[in-house]
Amino acid sequence: MIIHMTKNAAPANVEAVFRRIKAKGFGYEVIHGTTGINVIGVLGDLSGVEESYFAELDSVEKVVRISKPYKRISRQYAEGAKLCEKETRRIRVGRAVIGGPDLVIMAGPCSLESAEQVAAITRYVSELGIPILRGGAYKPRASPYSFQGLGLRGLRMLDRARSRYGLRIVTEATGLHHHVNADGVPEKKNVLENVIEHSDIVQVGARNMKSYGFLQELAAATKRTRKPVLLKRGDSSTLEEFLLAAEYVVASGNPNVMLCLRGIRAFEETKFQRYTADIGAIPVLKRECNLPVIFDPSHATGYRDSVGAISLAAVAAGADGLLIETHNCPAEALCDGEQSVTRAQLARIKKEAEKIRRTVCRG
Repeated sequence: MIIHMTKNAAPANVEAVFRRIKAKGFGYEVIHGTTGINVIGVLGDLSGVEESYFAELDSVEKVVRISKPYKRISRQYAEGAKLCEKETRRIRVGRAVIGGPDLVIMAGPCSLESAEQVAAITRYVSELGIPILRGGAYKPRASPYSFQGLGLRGLRMLDRARSRYGLRIVTEATGLHHHVNADGVPEKKNVLENVIEHSDIVQVGARNMKSYGFLQELAAATKRTRKPVLLKRGDSSTLEEFLLAAEYVVASGNPNVMLCLRGIRAFEETKFQRYTADIGAIPVLKRECNLPVIFDPSHATGYRDSVGAISLAAVAAGADGLLIETHNCPAEALCDGEQSVTRAQLARIKKEAEKIRRTVCRG
C-alpha cells in the first residue's frame, strides 16, 4: 500500500502511522518531500488489511493499494511514490547510464582464456566505443569436465583491462563456494566476494535466478556500495518469477538491478537456435517495472549469424542495452565460440542498434 500524508503532517501523526504499520509486522519506506514525509510505502502481504486501517488516522490523505506481488520494482509503486510513471531507474556505471536515452552495449568473451585473448578483445571493444566489458571468470558448466574458468586469475586480467582502457566490468558470481584453481588449491575468498571486489556489475546467471538465499546474500554484500546487479532470467521461468527474483534483491537492500533476458526453453531444436528469443517479454517488463531491461542475443540464439537481427529487434522492442559475446578468434574459443560475433559484426550491430534506439526514443 501507498499512504499519502497531508501537507505539513504533524510528526506525532506520522509516528502514529509507523506504529500501526509495525503493529501488523509490516515494513515501510518513506519518501520525503519539501514539507516533510509525503508518502509512506507499506511493505508486506497486505491482502487481509483494509485501506481504512490506515485511512482513519489523522493526517492521512489517501491510501492506495498495490496489487502487484513485486512491490518495490513495480510501476504502480513508483507512481504512488510520486515518481514519473514511465521513468526507468537509471544506473550509472562509469560513463554509461543504463536506463537513459542511450543504448548501452556490454561486450566481451563468454569466458576469459588467456591474457593475450583478453587484451585483444578489450582493445577492439574499447576502440568501438563500448563502455562495458563482459567476461566470465567463473563458468557454471553442465559437465564437470568442461572448462570451469580461470577464477581469480581471470578477474585480475579484467582489472588490467579496466586500468588500461577505462572500461567497466560485468562478470558472473556463480555462488558462495570457493573456486578451486588449476593447481587444485581453493581460493581464499568465495566467488561472490571475489566478483564484488573486482567487478563493476555483478551478474547473476540464469541457473541462480531462483537461488533466493544467494540473491539475499548478494544484496546484503552490495548494499553499502549499491554495486549494480545484472539478473538473468531462468530459461524456464515465468516473467512473474523473474520479477519476484529481482524483488528479492531490491527488498534485501540493493535497488540497482538490471533485468537481462537471454532466451527461454521452448520446442525448437538446438540445431536452429539455442533458445527462443522472447522479444515480447521486453515491453511487458518495461510496462510492469521500473528497472532497465537488457537483452542477451548471444544466448537467445546460439549462432552468431542470428545475433545481429535479434539485437535490432530487441532494441526496437525497447531494450535499454545489449549483452553480446564476442571473440577475436571464435573458432578457437573454449566456450560458446559458435555464438560469439567477430569485431566486424559487433561494429555493425552497434551502429545499426544505436540508430534504432534513437528512433525509438524520439517516438
